[in-house]
Amino acid sequence: MAGFSRRQFLKSIVASGVGLASQFAIGDLLAAGAATRRHLSPHGDPVRRIIIPEAPINLPDWNYGDSSSATETVLMFRGSPARNFYGTGPVGDRFDVRFKVEFGCFDTTLRGQQARWCGTGWTGQPAVLGGHVFVGGTDRCLYAIDARTGQIAWKTMFGRMIKSSVCIFRNRIYVGCVDDVFRCVDAATGQVVWSVHVGTDIDSSACIWRGRLYVAGESGFLRCLDPADGREIWRTLLGGVGPGSLPGSNGSETSPAVHAGLVYAATYDGVLFCVDADSGRVVWKAATGDDTDASPVISGDNVIVASESRSSGVFCFDRTTGSRKWCFRGYRGGYWATPAVRDGRVFVGGGAGGGMFCLDERDGSLIWHTRLAPWVWSSPCVVDGKVIFGAHDGLLRMLDAKDGRIVAEVDLGGRILSTPCIVNGTIFVGTGEGRFFRIDTVKQATI
Repeated sequence: MAGFSRRQFLKSIVASGVGLASQFAIGDLLAAGAATRRHLSPHGDPVRRIIIPEAPINLPDWNYGDSSSATETVLMFRGSPARNFYGTGPVGDRFDVRFKVEFGCFDTTLRGQQARWCGTGWTGQPAVLGGHVFVGGTDRCLYAIDARTGQIAWKTMFGRMIKSSVCIFRNRIYVGCVDDVFRCVDAATGQVVWSVHVGTDIDSSACIWRGRLYVAGESGFLRCLDPADGREIWRTLLGGVGPGSLPGSNGSETSPAVHAGLVYAATYDGVLFCVDADSGRVVWKAATGDDTDASPVISGDNVIVASESRSSGVFCFDRTTGSRKWCFRGYRGGYWATPAVRDGRVFVGGGAGGGMFCLDERDGSLIWHTRLAPWVWSSPCVVDGKVIFGAHDGLLRMLDAKDGRIVAEVDLGGRILSTPCIVNGTIFVGTGEGRFFRIDTVKQATI
């Protein structure tokens, strides 16, 4: 089981009733990337508003400047353009489930077989703004949920599964979908503002930095868009769509990281790219050796990323030159979770039998390893000295960041592929069995 790969996972979930995106020949993929179609209204877009609010959600005025980054909440995958913000505390030492919201399922077919998607997927991290939590589901729906009560404020259905994490900017939601469309949605109403057809799946999660939106996709293109109207500023072909690549799992599924005028994204080919944020020009590229779905993380002068099982490793590169500083090869089962870097330590979950690893950021040496049987695709969040993540066995876990000791566990009843969102010590996370949870962290009383 240690070598259980994304390819095997996709086959296994089809057998158990889970579907994938529509298929494209390689020529079609490239053609799709070259023929982006922009819609300034939802006309022609397969969108249905399932729950419409009686009145728009009362959201606060935007107070976060020209980027989707905050210090008191989480507005996009991993909370900052550098993908290195993990949430806010205080975080206690036990879990208390406060509410559960039932999501739907999406029945489809794949290569003639019945398939079903439920709940939230990978990366699937929610975002929190104005007392509401926003999250996409693999049941095709984008949700706005009251963060206190769990009541659904609005619900908008797209054409296929939403697996990526939402990004909020100026009270609009930006999110990709397996129906090949990237959308901008009014966070107050759930109404689509504009949409861009990119021709292939978009599992990548958007990043907005200095008024520009960056997102990758299975087409193999890294795109820079104007978040106001979806206008394409530039696109750069990174690759990952050659012979032998797997539709629905190729191109660039990483969520781009942006820092100091440079954008970082990796591909199915096992290549990490550094691209100029203004022009899209490739600055450098470095090999990881296999499909790299884990998103790059910036920490100081380092960019850290992890690759899958054919070249299982955690890599640290110089973020300006691309020179490799170190590579951890202590586990052969591959990595799908995005690493977390905090206080000079790198935390990352592995595939089956891997568990959670803690490495020294200086040289990649192993500090501790907590062995777990299930594979971990949920990207860990490190807040108040606690490492919080989900796993395929349905358990949400909290580890002590110092030594890897298990502090708390709670069974959510279905595999957890999604990344938790932690705001004020409260966790929001979904499962692949059709449920979405609010979980408070409570300090254990001492006697």
